[in-house]
Amino acid sequence: MNNAIIFGLFALYVACVSLYLVLSGAQDALLELLRKFWGRTLGHSLYFVCNVALPVLICVLCIGWGVRHFDVTSEYAQINAPLHLDLENYRDLTPPHSVIDPDNLDVIYGA
Repeated sequence: MNNAIIFGLFALYVACVSLYLVLSGAQDALLELLRKFWGRTLGHSLYFVCNVALPVLICVLCIGWGVRHFDVTSEYAQINAPLHLDLENYRDLTPPHSVIDPDNLDVIYGA
């Protein structure tokens, strides 16, 4: 699975939990504040748009994007990739960035 599908499923979970809380009558602090400041109808509408409609929209977009760009061949190739152990690449244990150029000692980063 790619990250867009997972993010879309999480947005769907957030939307479902928020919708359940609105429909069951359980108020959280944000809904109570919006109802107190904007009134009952507009407060519920703003809460619904921010906490239910927006995550559903994000869910649809992310799952659509993830399904559109999902490539089965690359996933299959990553799972069934042969394991090549090449010890020649690991013989030199000095990191490539530790080599200091003696001609250019003006700028030494991290010093």
